[in-house]
Amino acid sequence: MVEVANLTRGGVLAGQCALGVTFYLRLRGLMFRPVFGPFDGLWLAPTREIHMFWVRFPIDLIWLDDGLRVVEVTRGIRPWRLKTCSRARSVLELPVGAAGDTQPGDRIAFHASGASA
Repeated sequence: MVEVANLTRGGVLAGQCALGVTFYLRLRGLMFRPVFGPFDGLWLAPTREIHMFWVRFPIDLIWLDDGLRVVEVTRGIRPWRLKTCSRARSVLELPVGAAGDTQPGDRIAFHASGASA
């Protein structure tokens, strides 16, 4: 688990972000979970698209380029939707509202959170 911060605007976007860096973890994502937790963020890398099939709740998406700069923010995407961002190389999935005032161009950082995975 890692902490995710918006360096441009200050503040923590996710205190306990899980890393979806294998094919299986990216494929499963948030499917079949009744709530977002036990973590409060999921970083899927590499990817340029997500699906919301079998996800039971809406989420915010922060699309990132290779330099961890925000290229797009999608707020409140609902279940049973698809979303693609051709400029992105990864996406940060967050609970609705957690993207806050994050905007394209913002710089995002990942830091060890000290929690065991």
